[in-house]
Amino acid sequence: MVDTRDFEKIERDGWGTPSIARNYADGFDMATRLVARKLADAINAGPNTEVLDVCTGHGVVAAELVERGATVTGLDFSEAMISLARDAVRGARFLQGNAMDIGFPDASFGAVTIGFGVPHFPDPVRGLKEAARVLKPGGAIGFSIWHGKGSDGSFGWLFDAVGRLADPSITLPEGPDAHVLADISVARPLVEDAGFANVTLIEVASELTVPSPDAFFDVFDAGAVRAASLLRRQPAATRTAIRKDLAKRTQAARTMGAPGFLVPAPSVVVSAVRS
Repeated sequence: MVDTRDFEKIERDGWGTPSIARNYADGFDMATRLVARKLADAINAGPNTEVLDVCTGHGVVAAELVERGATVTGLDFSEAMISLARDAVRGARFLQGNAMDIGFPDASFGAVTIGFGVPHFPDPVRGLKEAARVLKPGGAIGFSIWHGKGSDGSFGWLFDAVGRLADPSITLPEGPDAHVLADISVARPLVEDAGFANVTLIEVASELTVPSPDAFFDVFDAGAVRAASLLRRQPAATRTAIRKDLAKRTQAARTMGAPGFLVPAPSVVVSAVRS
C-alpha cells in the first residue's frame, strides 16, 4: 500500500497558502469556467437540484450552479480557497472539510460535482465512494480531469519540457496519477467500483489565457502545487530553460486572445449516476 502522507502534506500546505490559491484562481480562471459549464450540464443542474461541490476551490463551479438556480454547498480542505469562494459567490454556502470523510449523512444530495479535485484525493476510489455515499440513489456525479503527459496543451507541454530539461533526481512524493482518469478505459471501472453506473466521458477543449508567452511558466510555478514543488527545486538555469521552452510553445501556437495568448488546456468531464 502506498504511503501518501507526504503527498497529503504537500497538498494541504500548498493549497492552504493564500498566494497559491489566488494564483490558481487567476491563472486557470478561463479554463475552469469553461469546464464548469460542462459539469453543470453533466448533472443537469437546475432549480430543483441540491448539489455538493467537492473541492470547490475558488468557487467557479459553485458560481455556475448557483447561476442555474441550484442549491449549492461547497466543500474544500483549504481555508484559503474557501475564503476566495465566499468572496466570489453569493447564494451558496461554503464549508471547510475533507473529501475523504464528508461530514453529511447518507443520501443528502441530489448531485455531486468535483472540478479538477479527484487528482488531489490521496485515494480516488475512497473519495468517489464517499461522494456516492452522500448521493441519493440515481443522483448524478460529474468530475473533471486535465489531460496530461502526451497531450497537446498546457500539461502536456509542461511534462514534455520537464522530461527533457529538468533534473531527474528531483521527484515528488508518491501520490495518485493526476491525469490517468482522463482515459475512459481507466475511469469507467474505477467509477463503477465506487458505486456508480452509466459512466460517460466527454472531451472539453478548454483554454487558459496568459498575458505573454513568457508568463505561461508562472501559471504552474505560482499556482499549481505539485508542479510548483517540482519546478521551484530546479536549479536556476533549468528553470530558465523550462520557462523559455514553454514560451516557445505558446508563441508557436500563435493564438491571440483577450487580454493575451490562449493556451490549450484540454480536459475531460466524467459523469455517472449513483447505482
